[in-house]
Amino acid sequence: MRIFMPIIFIALFVLYVLYITVVKKELKQNLYKVVYPGLFFITVWGTIYYFMIE
Repeated sequence: MRIFMPIIFIALFVLYVLYITVVKKELKQNLYKVVYPGLFFITVWGTIYYFMIE
């Protein structure tokens, strides 16, 4: 179950970004508030997780 949680959260993040892009059409306004911090968090978390598993 632990392996599926990050995949689910990443999928939810992608769905939220798609919602902002397609439905609300406010991606440019939320780029610095939502997209960049989300990608940064996923990258840092993935790096830490990779080194813990290795």
